[in-house]
Amino acid sequence: MCSDNAKDYQIEQLLQLFPEGDPDYFRSCLDHYQHNAVERVTEKIVELGGYYPKMPLFDSDRDNRLNACLRVLALEVFPDCDIQFLRERVLRYPFAHIEQVTDELLRLGHWPERLNYGQMEDADGIRSERYKHQVLKQLAAFPQVWKSSVQAVLAENNWDYLKSRDQLQRMGSGGFWNSIKNFLIHWNKGARRAQYARLDPQLEEQLISLERQRMSIQVSQDLVLAKEINQKEYDGQNQLITCDCCFGDYTFEELLFCSEGKHAFCHECVNRYITEGLFGQGALRARSWIDCIASSDACSGCLPARMLKQVLPSDLWMAYEQSHLDNCEQNKVQCCSCAYFEYDDSVKQLETTPAVNMIRRIVGWFMVLVIVFLYCRVLNYYTFFIMTIPFILVYQWNIESDLNIAYGRIKRARRGQVFRCRNPKCQVWTCLECQRPFRGLHQCWEKENDGLRLYVERAMAEAVKRTCPQCSLSFQKADGCNKIKCRCGYTMCYICRKDIAGESYKHFCDHFRAIPGSRCTKCNKCDLYKTEPEDQVIRSAAEKAKTEYLRAHPELMNKGLVTSVTGPKSRIDKIGKYQKKKILRDKQLRDMIVEWRDNIVISTLESILNWIIHRLKTRLALANFKTQHGYEKMDLYTLESSLIIKKRQSTKRKGKKYSIHITEEDAANVLVMLHNSSLCT
Repeated sequence: MCSDNAKDYQIEQLLQLFPEGDPDYFRSCLDHYQHNAVERVTEKIVELGGYYPKMPLFDSDRDNRLNACLRVLALEVFPDCDIQFLRERVLRYPFAHIEQVTDELLRLGHWPERLNYGQMEDADGIRSERYKHQVLKQLAAFPQVWKSSVQAVLAENNWDYLKSRDQLQRMGSGGFWNSIKNFLIHWNKGARRAQYARLDPQLEEQLISLERQRMSIQVSQDLVLAKEINQKEYDGQNQLITCDCCFGDYTFEELLFCSEGKHAFCHECVNRYITEGLFGQGALRARSWIDCIASSDACSGCLPARMLKQVLPSDLWMAYEQSHLDNCEQNKVQCCSCAYFEYDDSVKQLETTPAVNMIRRIVGWFMVLVIVFLYCRVLNYYTFFIMTIPFILVYQWNIESDLNIAYGRIKRARRGQVFRCRNPKCQVWTCLECQRPFRGLHQCWEKENDGLRLYVERAMAEAVKRTCPQCSLSFQKADGCNKIKCRCGYTMCYICRKDIAGESYKHFCDHFRAIPGSRCTKCNKCDLYKTEPEDQVIRSAAEKAKTEYLRAHPELMNKGLVTSVTGPKSRIDKIGKYQKKKILRDKQLRDMIVEWRDNIVISTLESILNWIIHRLKTRLALANFKTQHGYEKMDLYTLESSLIIKKRQSTKRKGKKYSIHITEEDAANVLVMLHNSSLCT
């Protein structure tokens, strides 16, 4: 065995050969060899195909290796596993934490589930000994609680300072004399010197956040006191200003002025107006210009957005901003749990794809040939082919549908299946196939397999909701009157669903009734507030949905019942057997057509569209790079041909299969290669 200095030198040699390697892993490997250890470890790594445990990247001043490995496991490898469970496993192993923990969990096959999928807070990390020591000193000056209780609370909260401090404050002191007694027992010079020692970066950030929180509370208290003093001074000087909406008297700081400076409104009136405009009648949704709300005379001014942002609550201002994005016509990928979305620039819409009409014509004739082959060469149904080919071309072989399916496959391949929300308050992973939260071994529409139960539940929900015929927004009234105005501006009656934009409240009955809620004897108009009982509607919808589902799935009605009939078969039995054979033959024919359509037609379409998109991206990349570097006179065809020749030569030298796929990096390399050649002149 070699000395520690010699082993450290050998580890440095291995790190020069494998810069991303784990030093502790190399140290354990060196323990198995006495002579030529570096060469033998290198040979083993080469025999394994160049694989060795690597160190994840981390900031050595602010983080440690264990935390970096835990983040990889918790966020990338096992995003649905409980972090405490992963943390305990990481601490078990001295090296190669990611590989060994992964092997252990795969052998187990199951693990405790984490509720916040794919998320990890700083408090969930593995704390260093330096952090633990300094946190214990910080909380040792806590006079309310015993030292053993402090250590127990720290252990319960994974040694997180903020969580432990909050819990200790909630525990209380147990009285004045106990506080004095604990303070005398806990007091020591080390605790007082802790504030002057060099703090751990994570603990320092937490202390700074506490100080900011304390200052914000102090600022809020000072603001309340300043408003009280200001109100008294305005009252004493009789200088209060009248709100032009509610006509109450307020100080200057409590008012918002329109852009013309003629009218002033109190913050309460502004909040109520914006709230009603967004969530009530919806007149302010997606409006960038909010007119002056003065009721006395006409004003050409508006409510400044900069002042509105200061006056409105943060959630109300975010709702106003979000209303501008709700009607965005661009392709967007949206989170299933919040309003966050991103622009989807993976591929353009099918209608904007060049040569799409030519593709449709080619595919149409291709499908005709497939039908001819199926019917004439395989099934020999000439008459049946002539009779049914118009129906199949129109209904079964929908060219537009096939193109959309192929284009959708390309879009999913380029965009991916999972969308991660970047909203720090949400961070939910969304499956782009079923628009549901993505968790663990996700299966799209997994809950839809419950069949009858979910079909009935969906019908019950559909029975009590209303849908706007203009924008297809579904909603259900919680309270209020039956005049409903959608956010798109469509006005309808909640009872009869009629468009009442013209008649408004005249649509509803306004006669007096001696017994509230009773039926009017003078007219047949809808009630303004009363709605039909939903219990009966829900029960009726459930019964109807159950009947429809069982009619479509007759095998569920007699499931588990076995009936045996003795005696010769009747004519009805023979007809039924013939019909079953005919249905089975038709089903096999349909399955054959669908299989041909999926494996040949749609796959061919996908290849053609992929080739067109790739060619367009290649030409665009070459043109952009040529323009940026002053090669406007260079022929794109010559440049692309040179690039293909160069790529063919390089791939043949490496023994790989030749591919004509061209990237922007390839274009840049060829432009640099041709910079001094005659092609650039």
